[in-house]
Amino acid sequence: MKKNILIILMLAPVLGFISACKKSSFDSKYYNPEKSTRATIDGLYTGVFKNRRVFPDYWNLWTFVSSTLGAYTQTTGTFSDGRRYEQPGGYLQDRWDDFYTANPGGGNWTSPLSNYREMEKLYNALESDAERQGYQLFMQTARIFLYDQAIQMVDMWGDIPFSKAGALNATGELVLPSYDNAKDVYDSALTNLKAISEWLANVQPSSFYLSKLTKQDILLKGDLLKWRRYANSLLLRLAMRISYVDETRARILVQEILGNPTLYPVLSDNNTDNVQLTAGKPDLVSDLRNAFNENRNYAPDYMVDSLLEPSGDPRLRIFYTKNKNGIYQGLPKTMNRAQQDSMISNRLVSVMDSTTFVQNQFFPGIVFTVAEVNFLKAEAYERWGGGSAKTYYDLGIRQSIVYYYRIHELSEYGTHQTPYTESEITLLLAHPLVAYGTVRETNLNKIGLQKWVNFHVMQNNQAWAEMRRSGYPKLWFPTDPSSAIVPTPAYRIQYPANERSRNAENYAKVADKDKAYTKIFWMP
Repeated sequence: MKKNILIILMLAPVLGFISACKKSSFDSKYYNPEKSTRATIDGLYTGVFKNRRVFPDYWNLWTFVSSTLGAYTQTTGTFSDGRRYEQPGGYLQDRWDDFYTANPGGGNWTSPLSNYREMEKLYNALESDAERQGYQLFMQTARIFLYDQAIQMVDMWGDIPFSKAGALNATGELVLPSYDNAKDVYDSALTNLKAISEWLANVQPSSFYLSKLTKQDILLKGDLLKWRRYANSLLLRLAMRISYVDETRARILVQEILGNPTLYPVLSDNNTDNVQLTAGKPDLVSDLRNAFNENRNYAPDYMVDSLLEPSGDPRLRIFYTKNKNGIYQGLPKTMNRAQQDSMISNRLVSVMDSTTFVQNQFFPGIVFTVAEVNFLKAEAYERWGGGSAKTYYDLGIRQSIVYYYRIHELSEYGTHQTPYTESEITLLLAHPLVAYGTVRETNLNKIGLQKWVNFHVMQNNQAWAEMRRSGYPKLWFPTDPSSAIVPTPAYRIQYPANERSRNAENYAKVADKDKAYTKIFWMP
C-alpha cells in the first residue's frame, strides 16, 4: 500500500500518534505531546496496544466482527438476507489498515505495526549501550504482542506484507512492501516467540528500566512472568494451529512447553493471568452500546437453543436476555428474513445482555484467556496423550464461567444476575451435551464447542480460525443460493481494494491466492 502502508506507516506513527491524541487523557498519562517535541520509545510502546481491534470499539464490532465473522462462526445471530457470506470491501479495508497505519481517521486509536516500526527506528538510534540494553524490555515484550496481531492478520488473509512493511531503505526511498508467505510468518513467530520467552526467563533488568516498563505497560503492568506466560501460551496456540498440517513439529513443541513449566510457564488456572486491556475511566472506556444495538445483538440459535439452554449453562443468563415469553430463544437461521423480522418485532428473540455487554463500559479488551489455554491442553492430551484431557477440559469450562461473571460484575449498568453456584457447574459438567467421554471424535467436538463458547463474539476471529483448522465444532451452515461468489462461509478474507491498486506489483504475486475459498496454509 504505497500510501497507507508506507507513508503513513513511517510518518504517521509520529505525527498522527502525537497530533490525533493531544486531548486524550490516555495519552497525557503516558506520553504528553504538549511537553515534548519528539516521540519516545516509552510513549510509542504504550501505543502499540491501544488498537481498536483489540479494545472493545463500535467500529470493529459493528462493521467487522458481528457482520462478517459472525456469519462465518454463528457466534452472533445473523439475518437470512441474500449474499450473507459476502464481504463488505470498505469495512475490510479498515480492518486491514488498522494493523498497518496510525489510522488518522479513527480517533485516538493507534496501530501495532506502525508504532513498533517507529520504536525500532528510535531504538536503533540509541548510542548508549546501557540504554539499548535497558530498552530491550520494551522491544521484546512489544514483539510478543506484535506477533500475536500479525498472526491474526495471517489467519484472515494468508500472505501479508510484514517484514518489509513500514520500513524505509537506507536512501530514504519509499519501498512498496512485498508479501511474506503466511507459513513464513508463522515460522518466524514460532522461532522468535520461543527465543523471547527464554530471554525473559534469564534477563535481570535494572530497576530503572523495569519501573519505566511498568508505567508504560497497559497490558501486563510490567510483570515479566506474565509476559512469559503470554508468549508461551501464544506458542501453544500457534503450535496447535498448525497441528493438522505439521503434526510432528506441533506435537514436539507442545510437549516441550507443557513438559517444562519452569522454563515455559503458560497462563495458569488462576483467572488473574488473563491477558487483557483493562477498561477504566477516563483512559479507556468500552464502546459496546453502539456496537450491539439494533440488528447486531441477537442471540445465535445453535449456541442458545442447542447447547447453553438445554445443558443449564450459567453463562446463558449473563450472555443473553429472555424473550417476552420468559424463555431464551436464538434467531433461527433456517427462517427467511421476513420470518426473522416477525419474530424480532414480536420480541420472541433473545438479545445480548445489557449489563454484561451492551452497556458495560468496563468490558476489557480480551487478548488471551486462561480458559483457552486449558482447552488447548485438553486437545493436545486427547490427541497425543501425556496428561488428563478431561481435567483441563473441565477446568477450561470452569474458568470461562468465572471470567465472564467477573466481567458481568464490572458493569455499573442494570441489575446483576444471580451468581453461578458450584452445583450448577457440577451439573453442567455432568450433562450429556457437555460431559467428557471416551470417544475421541466426540471429545474433540466438545472441546471445540466449549472453546467456541468461550471465544464468543468478542474473540470471533479466534473462533473462525479454530473452526477452519480443526473442523470443530461441527455446525450446519445454510447455503446462500443468491450468491454465486460466496454461497457458503469463506476460508479467508480477500485483499482490500486499496491494497490491490496501490501495491499492485507485489499484489500481482499473490493475486492467484486472492479467492474466498483459498485455504490458509494450516487448513487440512
